[in-house]
Parts: sequence; C-alpha cells; structure tokens
Amino acid sequence: MKKFLLGVVTGVALLTVVVAGYFLSGSAPVATDAPPMPMEKYLAKKALHAVLDREMPKTVPIASDESNYLAGAQLYKDNCAVCHGLPGQPQTAIALGMFPSRRNSCMARA
Repeated sequence: MKKFLLGVVTGVALLTVVVAGYFLSGSAPVATDAPPMPMEKYLAKKALHAVLDREMPKTVPIASDESNYLAGAQLYKDNCAVCHGLPGQPQTAIALGMFPSRRNSCMARA
C-alpha cells in the first residue's frame, strides 16, 4: 500500500510539473483567436453557471411587459448596437475594427 500511495503522489507531482512547464514555456495558445484548449469551454461554462446560480436574484425586480421590453430595446439601440450590431443592418466602422473580428458573429450573419 505504501508503494501505491508513493506512486500516486509521484504521478500527481509529475503531472503538475509537466502542466506548469507547458504553460510557463509559452507553448499554450493564449491568443484571443486561438482555438480553445481541451476542456476550456466546459470549465468556463461550469464556472459561469456556478456564479450565475449563486448571484442570480430570486425574484425579478422588473415586470415583463411591453413597455419594459421597448425600453430595453431602446437602451440596446442607444448604447450597444454600435459595437454589437442590429439584425439585418451592416456593421458599423467600430464593429469592423474590433479585435477579435466579429465578422463571424451571429449579429454579422443576421
């Protein structure tokens, strides 16, 4: 049993050294347009959902009626559309200059 535990500890330590060496050597793809690393999307989604589950309000403070939807749409149009675009509209110069390129985004295809 002692040899088994020593093997497990040695294996974990070796794996830690290899992973740290991979990242510290600059071999990991970190560019914004690089494809995601294995399990990166899975872990990022898990972390996002954990935060959302913890911080999401238990009650909705805003009624879901037509006037609030229209007000939200106007806020988006005034403050967000210049970068994120509007469906069926060409991209603005600001959106075209964004990095990474948003040319393949869902709004660009609309």
